[in-house]
Amino acid sequence: MKFLSALPLAFAAFCITSLPAPAHATKKVYSPYVEAGELEIEWKGGYDVDGNNAVDGGWKQKLGVGYGVNDFWFTEVEAEVEKDGTRGADTDFSALEWENKFMLTPQGQYFVDVGALAAVEYNTSGGADKAELKLLLAKDTGPWSHLLNVSGEREFGDHSGHDTEFGLAWGSRYRYSPAFEPGFEIHSNFGSLSDGSDFDAEDHRIGPVVYGKLGAVKYDVGYLFGASDGAPDGTLKAILEYEMRF
Repeated sequence: MKFLSALPLAFAAFCITSLPAPAHATKKVYSPYVEAGELEIEWKGGYDVDGNNAVDGGWKQKLGVGYGVNDFWFTEVEAEVEKDGTRGADTDFSALEWENKFMLTPQGQYFVDVGALAAVEYNTSGGADKAELKLLLAKDTGPWSHLLNVSGEREFGDHSGHDTEFGLAWGSRYRYSPAFEPGFEIHSNFGSLSDGSDFDAEDHRIGPVVYGKLGAVKYDVGYLFGASDGAPDGTLKAILEYEMRF
């Protein structure tokens, strides 16, 4: 438990050492919650729409398998494939990722529920490897649920610039029914805290998202509009999770 209590401090120290770097992660806002004994198979996908032919039609997909080891630790391994928008571009098996999510406070005990996520990504196509930390916050207000992720991502290993970038993701949903929860998300990549980039040079996206659960399958589908010049004009995102308990 001492290790868990030190995670927020490690996260803060990680983010302070920031330098510029690009980000191309699939768009998900993580909750801090963990369920012991839950086996999860997850597919995440994103498809970009843009006036730039090198961006338009680019896509990324991740397939992962995760397990709730106990009441506060969930671990997952993901494989990633992607293709950029260039005509004739190959589809690449681009990365393997190991994610670990930790629930740091009991649900509902404090003003906000707090968790942390640590991930390491091994680049299988010759690029830099990456390490990422996220602070995960959750709060319910009446029929609304809100999530906030604060992230830092740093390259390491061969071909890396030893760069770190900073980002935020926000999601709010209206709990109309378990099968249908309309809401919206905001995803912002600010690059380095010290590179002095302006808003349009950064990657900011916002748009409507619909969530729900049908049987054992959770869905998370939406369309994010580019709010800055550094973002694609639009991104179609979809996430499907199949859950089993042991």
